[in-house]
Parts: sequence; C-alpha cells; structure tokens
Amino acid sequence: MIMKGYTLKLNIYTIALKDGERKDATFHSLHRVIAGRDDMSKTDMFSLVKEKFLKSFSDKFVLNYNKTKGIAIKEISTIPTKNIIDGMMIGGLTGIEQDVYNTSSSDEKQDTIAKDEVTALPYYFKIWMPYDSSVGVVMVQSYTETGVVSLALDKIKHFFKSYGFSVGSNPFVDKEYKERFKKRSIVDKLILTKTHLSSEARCALNQMFTNFEGLKVEIKISGFNVSIDEFWKQVDNENPLDIDLADFEMNKKENYDIIATYKDLSGKQSQARLSKKLDIMPTIILDSTLKEPGKEYPNYTKIHTHTNSILTKVKQEIGYEAIDVG
Repeated sequence: MIMKGYTLKLNIYTIALKDGERKDATFHSLHRVIAGRDDMSKTDMFSLVKEKFLKSFSDKFVLNYNKTKGIAIKEISTIPTKNIIDGMMIGGLTGIEQDVYNTSSSDEKQDTIAKDEVTALPYYFKIWMPYDSSVGVVMVQSYTETGVVSLALDKIKHFFKSYGFSVGSNPFVDKEYKERFKKRSIVDKLILTKTHLSSEARCALNQMFTNFEGLKVEIKISGFNVSIDEFWKQVDNENPLDIDLADFEMNKKENYDIIATYKDLSGKQSQARLSKKLDIMPTIILDSTLKEPGKEYPNYTKIHTHTNSILTKVKQEIGYEAIDVG
C-alpha cells in the first residue's frame, strides 16, 4: 500500500548544559541568570524564560548561517510542573526565488515567492529543562521531505549561549523503538571502512596514493537481505568477512569501522556499528492520527500529549530522578 501525503517525524536530542567555566550547570541556574534574579517562583521564572526566548526572535524569522532556511515562533506554552516549554514553530526555505504553479498545469505561473520570503510549514518543538539536572531534552518534529531541525536546535543553543551557557547535544532514540524497528527489519548492506593507512599500505595499493594521508578504503557489500537474527548468526563481530584484509590494514577489528544497514518493511533505513548491536538510530515516525484533520501538519494538543509519553521513556533511560528544588 502506497502512503500518500507527508509523514511526520520526530527528532530527539539529549542536551548537556555547562556554565562559562565549562562545568556542569543545572537548568535552574540557567533560568536564574536569564531572569536576573533568584527570588521568583518556578512558574513565574518559566514564564519569563518563555517570554525572553520568544523575544529573541524579534518577531522575525531567524535564518540559518547561509540564509537558506528560516524559523519563527507561532505559539509557545510552559508547563513548569513538568519542566517543559513547547509550542509550534513555522519555517522553511528562503533565499531563493520560487515560482508557484497549480499541479494540474505547468503552463501558467500562479505566483512568485521572492528571495526574502519564506515558504513556511508548522513544526512542533519541546524543550525539557529539569531544575535539578544539567541534562535536558529537545524534541523537534519534521516531515519526510523537509525540516528545520538543525536550525531549531542551533537557535535553542544560541539562546542559552547568549546567557553564558554552552550546550552539547546527542541524538536519542529510545530502546523500545530501536528494538521494534530491528524486529521489523532486514540487513541489506555491509560497509567496511579504513582511514589513516600507512604510507606502505597506500603505496602497495598504487604508487600514486603514497602521499595522500587522507586516503580512505571502503568495501561495500550489497545485493543481499537477511533477518537481523540470521545476520548475527552468520557474521562474526571479530572477523565479519572470511577473507584476508591485511593488505588494507584491516586485519584487526579496532583498525577499521564496520557498519550494517538496516531496512524495515516500509523502506526506512538506519545504520549501526557491528561492535554495538543497539547503536542504531532509526528515524522516529509519528502516527498520522497526530495530524490536524484534513491537513498534513501536526495537531498541537495531540503531539504535545504523545511526546510527553515519549519524554517519560527518555527520562527513564537517562536515569533521571526528580529532586525537589523549589
């Protein structure tokens, strides 16, 4: 069955907050700096942080570094009891003139979008900032064909940085989703990659490669498909191929990377290193029931509730336990 329309995706990042001295800092300390005082209730402080984050957009679209995408806040809310700020952004392509046509005719142009205009779609976002921890979570929704995830994450980081705090981020997919993806998937590609070959090995391949220190050898095996269980039965983590790869300095597993490509029944793909069976980051697909009726974009209330349940899983996996800090 061919699915029509756009598929909603969710990108999750764990974020680690540090102060100006590169020491772990709680989000409570960040909020105190943003507020400029520490005698406010949590509700009032979250409200003030929300307003300052909103004001940082200056009622305009914030652009990425090469001015090809822009985002702006459409609506924003706080739930202080759950340490959450969330809402809807709008954003999309800019910086290039685009002609608009009706899909039924390529002859007559309907309109033109100027270089300084934005073709905007709505995107859901959620920021979880626990007062008693230096680790938080950012979620940004996107679509199969388009997204502003990197720009939204960069904007949040820049906002924190403007108050003297830095943020590191790592993509996150919960274990339950990973396992569900793996059970529905097959392995259809194996890639062995070696970088930093010695000059002797480079010369042995071909004399013209001798002086190229960045030479990269990649062995790609495709054209097969096996279940995950069968793959792990047949492939030795220590020596995945039954041939001698010493000429490529790939005789020891620590000397090169081995990546397997997973693909589920709908064609969605992910990759994982053989050394880490759960080191797989499949795209998180959201159910179409989260869309606005008759539309391709998300309903705020539905996606807000759904991502709250996902956030609960994330908190469990990162080992978060709440401490009352007032």
